[in-house]
Amino acid sequence: MVEDILITIFIPVYNGEKYLEKTLQSIQNQTYTNFEVLLVDDTSTDSSFTILSEFAKKDVRFKVFKKPNGGFVSKSWNYILPYIKGEFVFYSSQDDLFSNDLLEEMVKRQKETNADSVLPDMEFYFEDKTDNSRIIGVDDNREFVLSGKAACEYSLQWQIHGFTLSRTALVKEEIYYEDAFDTDEYITREILFKSHKVAFSKGVFYYRQDNSNAITKIFTEKNFYSILTKKRVSDLFVNNNLKNKFESQIIVFQFYLYLRSKYKTFHFASPTKKNEIKLLFENFKKDLGSIQSLVKTLRNANGKLIFKTLYLWLKIRLFTL
Repeated sequence: MVEDILITIFIPVYNGEKYLEKTLQSIQNQTYTNFEVLLVDDTSTDSSFTILSEFAKKDVRFKVFKKPNGGFVSKSWNYILPYIKGEFVFYSSQDDLFSNDLLEEMVKRQKETNADSVLPDMEFYFEDKTDNSRIIGVDDNREFVLSGKAACEYSLQWQIHGFTLSRTALVKEEIYYEDAFDTDEYITREILFKSHKVAFSKGVFYYRQDNSNAITKIFTEKNFYSILTKKRVSDLFVNNNLKNKFESQIIVFQFYLYLRSKYKTFHFASPTKKNEIKLLFENFKKDLGSIQSLVKTLRNANGKLIFKTLYLWLKIRLFTL
């Protein structure tokens, strides 16, 4: 049996009754037992809080908190950070699943390598499919131990995934910006970059893809603020001289084009929000720089990104402008 370290699992919850019990049961079934689960209910209107409370009654490792409704996951992170007791932290959505040996395998690998962050296998999980794809280590090899810089570079195109068991000290160093729904896209890469070692383990994290009500599956005005996260990721790569920095810039650019193409057809109830988004676009266009800089960026990007960008540009020119 691997030496015990306390692991904190953090799960933000809002109206998750459909899958929540399966998620909690998969955690309760872990072969590794020294963990706590911090569950932050965002004042759900369904039976989520009742489900959480029942688990907490039966298992003291499950601890339930309730915050006033509002904000993205980053707000729940900022709420729960002071309560985290574990030496390491693992994040899960309310509908994801853990293989029974997930925690045990991650802890075992951490002890072998003294890694600051450990990534298990990750499956893009569809409940009714048997051929779900997985991300396993680096190119299907779990033996790699990467520097934080290398892991961050691999994360740019998500050649490695972002569900990490990471030292709490690193997690608590971060600024969880509350102005975008996908702040974790930036925070995860920051944590990887600051990790002295990044290792890979057995055990499977099942990242659910078939929940049509998940925040990542619904396009709303929140998506427009994702442009802030893309800019932060770009700055992280450029400021630290990481490889593929031009790919980082082109990802931001293609995302801008995508949002711009949506803008003409998206309706907002609030004129204030519309003006905020227009300002985001104007500031972002300034950051793109000159046409010469854009051409240089394109030249340094890979063929797939060039195709995507040119396709979106043509689409905008033909259909929206």
